[in-house]
Amino acid sequence: MKSLLQQIHKFFDIRDGEESISLMMQLYIFLIICALLIVKPTVSALFLSQLGAENLSVAFIIIAITAVVVSFIYNKSLEKFALRYIIRTTLILFSVGFIAMGCIVALGWVTPFFSYLFYTMVGMFALLATSQFWVLANVVFNVREAKRLFGFIGAGGIAGGIIGGYLTSILAEYVGNGILMILAGLLIAACTLVFKRIWKTRVQSLSKFKRKERATVSTESSIKLIYKSKHLTYLAAVIGLGVLVAKLVDYQFSYIAAAKIPDPQELASFFGFWFSTFNIVSLLIQLFVTNKILENTDISVSLIALPIGIVLLCLALLVFPELWIVIIIKGLDGSLKQSLHKSAVELLALPIPSSIKNKTKTFIDVVVDSLATGIAGFLLIFVIKGLELSATYITLITILIVLVWIIVVFKVRDAYLGTFKESIMMRENMGSTKKSIGRIRQNMRVIFESGSEKDILEIIKRLPEITHPSLKNDILKLLNHESHKVKAAVVDSLRYITKEPQTKVQDFIYIEDDTLIMATMRYLMSQDKISYQFFEQYLDYENEFIATAALLALARESEDNPTLAAKYNLHLRIKMFIDELESEDSDLKISEIARLIETLGYVKRTKYHDIIQTYLKHPNPILKNAAILAAGETAREKFLPVLYSELENIAYRESSIKAISSFGNAIIPTLYKKYLNANLNSQQKSQIPTIISNIHTEKAYRALFKMSQRGDFKLRTKVADLLYTWRKEGIDYSINQRTLRLMIANESKLYRQLLGCYFSIRIIERSKLQPLKVISLPEKTERSHLIQQLKTSLELNLKRVFNLLALYYNPEDVFVAYRGLKSDTKESQLHAMEYLDGLLSRNLKTLLLPILESGMSSPNQEMSDYHKHVSLFNQEDCLKTIMYLEDESLQIKAIALLKILEDDYSYKLLIDASDLASNKVTDAALEALKFKNGKQRSA
Repeated sequence: MKSLLQQIHKFFDIRDGEESISLMMQLYIFLIICALLIVKPTVSALFLSQLGAENLSVAFIIIAITAVVVSFIYNKSLEKFALRYIIRTTLILFSVGFIAMGCIVALGWVTPFFSYLFYTMVGMFALLATSQFWVLANVVFNVREAKRLFGFIGAGGIAGGIIGGYLTSILAEYVGNGILMILAGLLIAACTLVFKRIWKTRVQSLSKFKRKERATVSTESSIKLIYKSKHLTYLAAVIGLGVLVAKLVDYQFSYIAAAKIPDPQELASFFGFWFSTFNIVSLLIQLFVTNKILENTDISVSLIALPIGIVLLCLALLVFPELWIVIIIKGLDGSLKQSLHKSAVELLALPIPSSIKNKTKTFIDVVVDSLATGIAGFLLIFVIKGLELSATYITLITILIVLVWIIVVFKVRDAYLGTFKESIMMRENMGSTKKSIGRIRQNMRVIFESGSEKDILEIIKRLPEITHPSLKNDILKLLNHESHKVKAAVVDSLRYITKEPQTKVQDFIYIEDDTLIMATMRYLMSQDKISYQFFEQYLDYENEFIATAALLALARESEDNPTLAAKYNLHLRIKMFIDELESEDSDLKISEIARLIETLGYVKRTKYHDIIQTYLKHPNPILKNAAILAAGETAREKFLPVLYSELENIAYRESSIKAISSFGNAIIPTLYKKYLNANLNSQQKSQIPTIISNIHTEKAYRALFKMSQRGDFKLRTKVADLLYTWRKEGIDYSINQRTLRLMIANESKLYRQLLGCYFSIRIIERSKLQPLKVISLPEKTERSHLIQQLKTSLELNLKRVFNLLALYYNPEDVFVAYRGLKSDTKESQLHAMEYLDGLLSRNLKTLLLPILESGMSSPNQEMSDYHKHVSLFNQEDCLKTIMYLEDESLQIKAIALLKILEDDYSYKLLIDASDLASNKVTDAALEALKFKNGKQRSA
């Protein structure tokens, strides 16, 4: 028995603690739909026998008008009374109403007035009671629970439809329609008891804040709320169009059935049989198909299945106008609409804030449904009957409406994902992208006018991302700023603001500021009208500060243009400056010498290498940095050892990175080989990704891809960050999905291993299986350190995964999902999962979502919260797994724990670790073995 229950849990993905509430919700909807399927065919038969099918269109219009009135009263009640009182009162009123209806029918008091009244009451019950159930389901379950359980719970409604339909079919001729209506009233009365139990066990047990958040109702008008939200508008359209099509199909089905079967008892039996048969098909779909499709495909697939099927069958009906096709169309509508399509529509409402959803959901279900019914009635009265059109025209109208329905499905899918995104951004205080950019521009103006130098420079750095014509004048005013650093930054950023030459910039040549004059030279060289004219003006300038700046600019410009170098006697000018530099009475300033040294790197003549080599050892950091940049421009291997070593010195690191990246594609294989060297100095190794990213070529891009899968986890993450930065800045290198999937598969495998080790070590840490064993404080400490390192590694792994996703998908969308998953708020995490579910391709979803869900908030969750698909290890296997991961930090922490452990396997693992490639790890392992051996001898 226990095994059977486990199989049921596994098949329907019901988790521990969810059985009771799932079954109660299933019973609730079972009773509602069972009652509905008893009264609906009974009242339909009475209506058709009393008034005929030709008056159905009038009934549709009456229902629409009634729905508007009922909705108005219902919305006002929601503003005054709690949701639970509204639901309970609604159930009691319908229970009493159906019992009264049964008595009237049993006594034979049915008149045309009562026929319309009963038909309208059943229509209102079908709309209100089912809508309230799904509102309650949204209060009871969160978005991930709903996606798993709605299929199982919805099966209760379909089962109720089957039982109710067959009860009607069997009992109608024996007990009569009146008794059936009384039975339906009693079933609804029983439903009030089930509702009370659900609210007490699930909703009442929530914290006061959560209960208020889920059960609160907005005071704003439902129409306004729907109008302001694209999501709600499209949701209403999907429901309305679905109802409109269903009514047209229902009209054809009812018209033909009434024509063939004149006896009301036989007609009720016929309807009961077919409704129940459709529900059997629906139940099978709900139990065995719905859950799988909802979990493994995009929500649009679930929504579009019904309209696509109807369109195809309607096209077949045009070619083969047979009765059996109409029955199949009705069967498709009746089965899919109450199973797959119904679950998908209810899922659409999940990301909407509870206060808005509780106010608008019933309004949409009641008013939109009824208005669609009314529109169907008008179509039938004024178009079909008024113009005396044949059934073929009903089919054509149905096809046109379904095509619109299909378009709206894709619109609502985008709005659905957009609502998840907005929810995450709102909860995480990220704000709307459009609003934040507008706000940033306004703030920029304030900072430009009154901000500090540091703040202004920081904002100018962001100009490539947020530049806008409206900022042009504000930025140009900064050319008059008192800070030369600000002026230089603005000059370097002018290309993002305007293409018009700014003559004022030329005046900066005469300001003796190194950064500003070089920025000015770069700008002047970029202007077509100025470019070659300024050499003649500035190369022979008396002020050597300006002359050396012009010389460096000429060297850069003529690097690949020997004609230009010859025209202005570049080499002669360099020789003259060198002669002056070497003379005893040289009056060249430090900044002028620095520019001269940097110039030597561009001329590619080996005779100047000795000068560069000399200044690479100079104590003055300005001159040494210039020599480093010059060495890089030469692209000669003999300078590389010095450049590598200077990566370790923060004073020369930036220049060294720029210098090594100047070697271009040719240096990439060497750098990649050094990156894989386990014993390379950590400071040098940590800068290799940055160097390669500065090369900005496709070869560099491919190298970064490979590096993101190798080496220390922290370094891999740094590489992934650099790739993300490239993508964010719009650098045009793409990745195909196959490569992305392979890389993410590797990261997912690693994440599973780390997650298994994380939970396993935590369980061991808290284990009470060996109460007699005394665990030493050092062992507890080292195990705690290892757990913390595993937590860090998991966070780094997750960040790499999302950086990789950003290379293929919109970076902003990926970043929002990442922020949601990293949130401390459970709702943000759940919405991030659903957002990813809609964003990612099927293959990537299969890879990522299970491990993300199992590891979601893993560092903070209790041990009972991890999911069954996390593989757990014993301590030995855990430590063995960690030892063979390419991460020194984890390996060192594992060795520290092995050093303390007294288990036999600790010696073997330490011996294995002493043969690993990293000297740091090897030394730690040998030290641990020495400690253990010494401890053993002393014992």
